[in-house]
Amino acid sequence: MKMFPKVIAAAFGVVAAYSISAQAQGIVDPNYSGPYTANPITVAGVDQGWAPFSAGLIATTPTYNGAPTSLGLALGAQDGWNTPGAYQIDSGVTPGLKYTVSAWVYQTAPATTAGGLLQLGFETAALGGISTVENPGNTVGITINGPLDVWTEYSVSATAPAGYTDAVVYTMAQDYNNANPLAFYFDGVSIAVPEPASLALLALGLPLFFIRRRNS
Repeated sequence: MKMFPKVIAAAFGVVAAYSISAQAQGIVDPNYSGPYTANPITVAGVDQGWAPFSAGLIATTPTYNGAPTSLGLALGAQDGWNTPGAYQIDSGVTPGLKYTVSAWVYQTAPATTAGGLLQLGFETAALGGISTVENPGNTVGITINGPLDVWTEYSVSATAPAGYTDAVVYTMAQDYNNANPLAFYFDGVSIAVPEPASLALLALGLPLFFIRRRNS
């Protein structure tokens, strides 16, 4: 029984090493504090943080973890789908692995047609088709519409396709021709490999450890 903690520690060592290599570069500026990069993002803008579009960044009132948030996506009367938001491109993803993006959202008014959007997709290192970066490879998104006036965490997962090395994270407010005031506030964005991948590696690590102990 005294060996068991060492077994667990050795197995977790395998998992930890894998998790570090499997992570994306990580969300830059998860709380939208700036400075911001230009839209559209070019190769030089990868791993440089958020690119706002449609003048989406505003001062905010709601708080996140006791502090004011840094990003507000506010909608009033719109011209079609010309909606505000911000996105970023992060390098270092591994094709074939599933990634999860999470964000905290505060909504102050109900949406009439669409709501907010948290979206994850993938791009090649060359950023091919960057003009349509809103819909890159294996794009998965979740529409947000309530609850109101409370911070709620949302997550979305997608698998990086072969040949794709960068993650594209979109946070935006979307509501077609909504004439009513509408605001979404995003904060605390993160990206990670889901736990099931680590648990599978843990299962692989334990037998390998026992084999090594038996042969030593």
